[in-house]
Amino acid sequence: MRLWMLAVMVFLLAGCVGSTPRAPAIARHDLGDPAGRWSENAIVIRDVEVRAAPWLDSPALLYRLADTAPLRRQSYAESRWVAPPGELLERWLERLILPVQPAGEASGGCRLVLWLDELEQRFGSPRASEVVLFARAGLWRGKRILAQQTVQIVRPAPTPDSAGGVQATRAAAEALAEALAQWLGERRQQEPALVSVCAGR
Repeated sequence: MRLWMLAVMVFLLAGCVGSTPRAPAIARHDLGDPAGRWSENAIVIRDVEVRAAPWLDSPALLYRLADTAPLRRQSYAESRWVAPPGELLERWLERLILPVQPAGEASGGCRLVLWLDELEQRFGSPRASEVVLFARAGLWRGKRILAQQTVQIVRPAPTPDSAGGVQATRAAAEALAEALAQWLGERRQQEPALVSVCAGR
């Protein structure tokens, strides 16, 4: 009887040792399809480029506990972007801006360059967070910069987790596009010559 019980215990222990728990699946996020339309603008944009800071050059979904660890940048273990956020933002802006540009000469059009200096989810408390996006925009024609602008966007996260951070990042991207359209519209009014320069005339 004792030998039978011993054999059962050995069998059970072997089963426990041999079965390793599976690692949780990693959720991979993007910005989805652009909603609405880019504000029609007489300044012709032929190319969009986003240059991200080195600390944003990975698919990590970043957050910061501003209340307890304000100098520490952290990342979610089970959530990632499908690509570095600068690449995601560049493709998203291209899909929003470039299709509505007027037809013209191949040589026409200016380049919209965005330096993405910050994009992270900040927790002011365990239950409240917001996504902060900080960027510098430049309008270029060849090697000549025509205009510059700094943009800072803050959007609250609907939930205090990675899913809330993704939704707030999408909202920040939409607000960024609106800010860029408004900036270019103001530059067009203040410097009408930009229209001709970017049109290649």
